[in-house]
Amino acid sequence: MEVQVAHAANPPPHILGYTIRSRTRIWVSYIVPTCLALFVYIVQTASDLALSYQHFSQKEPGFGAGTLVLVLIPPLLTSLIVILSKDQRKSESAERSKCAALGLGLAKLFLFPFFVMIRFSSRLFWAVEGLFHDDDDVERMKCLAKATQTSNIELYLMIQAYAQAAPQIILQLYYMLAQDLFRNYETSAVQALSLVFSAIDLAGITTAYHRIESQRRVGRHYPWATPQEVDNHRCQLEQNERLCCEAARKKRESERTIASFPESDKIMENFRSRRSLRMSSEATHELHVQGEDEVDNDGLEQMETRALLHSGPGPKDNATDEEKIKGALPKLKLRYQDLGDLDTIEVLDTIPETPAPPPPPKTAPPELPVLMPSEDDPPAPDLRRTMSDNEHRKSRRATRPLSQLETFKDMLLVNAQLYIKEHVPHPPRLLMGRVSEDTEEEHSPLVPQGSTPKIPSPLTPKDVVDFYFPRPTKIVNGIQQDDFAGRTVSFFGWIAFITMRMLALSTFCVFYPKAFFILVGVHYILMLGCLALETRCQGSWSRNLFLLLLAYIYIFVLLEFRVCFKSIRMWYGCYLVLTLVENITITSIWYGNEEYESWWFGFIAEWILYSGILFVATLIVYYLILRPKEVSLIVEDDNAATPEGKPNDQDSVA
Repeated sequence: MEVQVAHAANPPPHILGYTIRSRTRIWVSYIVPTCLALFVYIVQTASDLALSYQHFSQKEPGFGAGTLVLVLIPPLLTSLIVILSKDQRKSESAERSKCAALGLGLAKLFLFPFFVMIRFSSRLFWAVEGLFHDDDDVERMKCLAKATQTSNIELYLMIQAYAQAAPQIILQLYYMLAQDLFRNYETSAVQALSLVFSAIDLAGITTAYHRIESQRRVGRHYPWATPQEVDNHRCQLEQNERLCCEAARKKRESERTIASFPESDKIMENFRSRRSLRMSSEATHELHVQGEDEVDNDGLEQMETRALLHSGPGPKDNATDEEKIKGALPKLKLRYQDLGDLDTIEVLDTIPETPAPPPPPKTAPPELPVLMPSEDDPPAPDLRRTMSDNEHRKSRRATRPLSQLETFKDMLLVNAQLYIKEHVPHPPRLLMGRVSEDTEEEHSPLVPQGSTPKIPSPLTPKDVVDFYFPRPTKIVNGIQQDDFAGRTVSFFGWIAFITMRMLALSTFCVFYPKAFFILVGVHYILMLGCLALETRCQGSWSRNLFLLLLAYIYIFVLLEFRVCFKSIRMWYGCYLVLTLVENITITSIWYGNEEYESWWFGFIAEWILYSGILFVATLIVYYLILRPKEVSLIVEDDNAATPEGKPNDQDSVA
């Protein structure tokens, strides 16, 4: 049976738990999102450029320059990150010369809208090409691999959402609310297009990347990753599949081995049955046994023990004492106060393991006749015990209880070892055996002493099965990608959250601009402190520098990017409570204290309230029904051999 390994490298092939066909998955995961993203990008970029021109034509150079600068910041930041990243430079100059790579980078910087449309067109072409191949065909998989091929254009699209769309919404809302009734309606129409599609772009990027770090741990890679990083993730998935198959095979072999050699099961069953019989049985008769020490010729010392007779499976009422004694084996129980005066042979409840003496061989000489003593013979020696014999007998009497305790201790140890072998996982002994064999090979002579095969040790139990992997491994936890239903609900939830957040901040900025910057600064410092506490500022300098940009993103939305949260529920819960309290507080302040003549402000206050309710409703539905499944991968632990305190190379910004 083939082992199905779950990961987050590709979109899931199901919707609401129902498996979908490959053609349907191409439509809902590749073609429809690509077409919508291309349409949103064209309208957003065109409206922002037109809005900048409109501000300049209306003698508003400040707003016009601010709008144009926000459009140009994303390509500048993308080019700067590509230049500073060593891996990105190698990836760009791997297939072409450095001059050609530099020229291509400058072309992407100045003609970035055309390269973005080329990127979307290429993805759409290969996705449609995959529809013309049969299901589960190799050519279809190749087409989908080309459709999801990495490019640094994806990095530009992500930076555009948080460096262009988010501040653009604040800027244009502030301009519209500040102008109030004295605004140009042609400019307002372009502003409405810019606001709507900027919010859609911001919500779409947040939906795609809000849990990317947890997904990247279990197979997903960044869309702008280098080919080397993509190969590393593919090797990680192949390694996980191989280790899972190996573990399943070892498990099947262990089950067959235990079924073939059930000695431990029989021993444990006997042990449990004896223990239950000893604990559950009740005494029916009490018998005083008196006897003489047959070894002692004096016959002066006697012993007295109390034997508890247990009735057998037959009837108890009509049976006589003799039948009960014959039908059940008596259990002798010695009193500890009588052990000091015990002077008889040991009373055991089991048959000794000493084998009987062998019969005489057939070739043995005939038995000699027994000579009877005559009157002329000398008297026989006195075989009665002397004082020295009594001393030896006393020492034996004193050490006999200790020997019984030693035997009881050995039985307990054997039972404990068998119980541990059955219920407790044991360390990889075969791996330890390999290490010992390597050390023996290092000290082995140049000329072998003999070619006889090694005989396995008879002390090794037959039911011991060792699970081991060739290298140290670790289990990495993460989540799958959202299916189509989960992405749709998450998208509308982020739309509601962004609408509430942006309306609250921009309206508060109109009435209290100074308090607005104080609020944003305090929120930024708080998020930066939480990130520093989460990461302990461990890693490369570029990763710590990226925390400054990540804290800026957390002013608008929460994103698990480049930082894997240790407690994701605590992060999202605290962040959502904080932002909801901020939005409600600042909205209540200006709505209750300020006087306004336009109906816009009352409409904005209602929209803030309704957006918050819609966001909470979508959050509940997503968390309870559409939340992606958690998956785990078994990977080799490469950090086991690295020294502590050395940062990982994968923690770079790009």
